[in-house]
Amino acid sequence: MNIGDNKKGALVGYGFDENLMRSVKGDESLKDSVYNRERTHNIVDKNIDELMDVILFLLLSTGIYRIVIGLNNGEIRTSSVFDPFNVEIHLAEDLLVTDYVFNHFGMIALDEKEALIKRYYQMLEHDEAFDYLSDEWQEAFHQRNQSMKQLTNENELRYIVEHIPALRNLDGYYLRSAVINLFNSTISMSFNCDGTQIMSHQKFKTFVKEYL
Repeated sequence: MNIGDNKKGALVGYGFDENLMRSVKGDESLKDSVYNRERTHNIVDKNIDELMDVILFLLLSTGIYRIVIGLNNGEIRTSSVFDPFNVEIHLAEDLLVTDYVFNHFGMIALDEKEALIKRYYQMLEHDEAFDYLSDEWQEAFHQRNQSMKQLTNENELRYIVEHIPALRNLDGYYLRSAVINLFNSTISMSFNCDGTQIMSHQKFKTFVKEYL
């Protein structure tokens, strides 16, 4: 396999970076017009504390390891260890119904979810398809799989989810969507100015202290 000469790594790749904290600029015209656009509140805004309780429950107690929270449109996308190649789309209003949540999400403790993810990757290393990767990639994946420890820091995760409402309620540059990934402990946040902030769970507290 030809892996090319460009060795620049991805902004968020297959490794783990606890010091990750980057911003990506969006459409400047959207940034300039922020204060000219009237804001309206939706079902997410009206129920945001309750919704965040559900989001935290999904991440800590079910198979969900990645969640995309559309705060503007109420679209919630989930990825589960029980169906790892699929992405489900749910409406925020449905997640506010207890029966809906328990009917759609398989329960599993955080430590068991972590162990299952490790087994998935160990299985991949022993599959013949793994040979399609370059020696460099195989070694990098192997080292990462060997060094994988805690899936995510529960206190850091709680801090993130608890502070999403405050970021949503900012005047001007408020939060539009957020992607929380347990596997690489990252969060990506898009704001109504069209800018995006990408950081590790560990760095989120630094971001909040600076901007809130």
